[in-house]
Amino acid sequence: MRETFEGFSAGCAAATPDFWSDADVGDISAAVRSVYGQHAKTAAAWCAIGARSDGRSGDFKFWTRVFELLGTEEIVEI
Repeated sequence: MRETFEGFSAGCAAATPDFWSDADVGDISAAVRSVYGQHAKTAAAWCAIGARSDGRSGDFKFWTRVFELLGTEEIVEI
C-alpha cells in the first residue's frame, strides 16, 4: 500500500488551501455563537480538528483563536 502513495511528494492534504485564515476572528466567533449557542466552543474545536487533519495550518490557527475567544461559557458541570 505504501508504494501507492510514494508518488505524492507531500500528500493530498498539503495541497489544500486555507479557507478561513483571512477572516475576522471576532466576527466569526459571534456567528458561531449565534448558530451553535452553548455548543459554539465545541463547534470551533471540531473546525480546528478538521483543518489540522486536512493540513490547513492557517485555518487551524484561525479556529484555535476562535476557540480561545469563545471562552469557557459553554463548560457545564454534570
